[in-house]
Amino acid sequence: MLVTVIAGEVSTDIVQRIVTGAQRERIMNIGEVCTRRVFLIRADQPLAEAAQEMQRRHVGALVVTEEREAVVRPVGMLTDRDIVCGQFAHQADLYCLTVADVMSAPVISVAELQSLDEVIALLRTRSIRRAPVVNGRGELVGIVTLDDLLPAVAGELSTLAQLIGSQARHEPAGSL
Repeated sequence: MLVTVIAGEVSTDIVQRIVTGAQRERIMNIGEVCTRRVFLIRADQPLAEAAQEMQRRHVGALVVTEEREAVVRPVGMLTDRDIVCGQFAHQADLYCLTVADVMSAPVISVAELQSLDEVIALLRTRSIRRAPVVNGRGELVGIVTLDDLLPAVAGELSTLAQLIGSQARHEPAGSL
């Protein structure tokens, strides 16, 4: 099903007003769409080692973590862009820098029970493409990226289009 948006974008306010009651309960939370396989690095590790890990795993980001009281918590993010920009900013070799020297911190994480629209709004306002996902104890349980969100949002828009189509079929002919 195709949804065409004319003169603007579909806002989450419109979606929330249209999708109510039992239909609202079908909206997913981030824990349902996030990637549970997360690649980690410690802040004290050499930057060259982090770059090699990213290449080996074919990923563009690593979650920087620390372990406290047997709980792994995110403390930063390291992206391939952080590595390049950080190396130029410090004018140093990758082997002379640590992850802590260039990582993005403090980390912006999201709760696994947060709704898609809340997380999308957060990512948009903070201009970030990914965020670690934590449980109620602050423990790392996944990562959510734009790649995770796109199929979920497309599915929600399809459901919304079906709802609108269903309501239109039940309208009396000629009513506005």
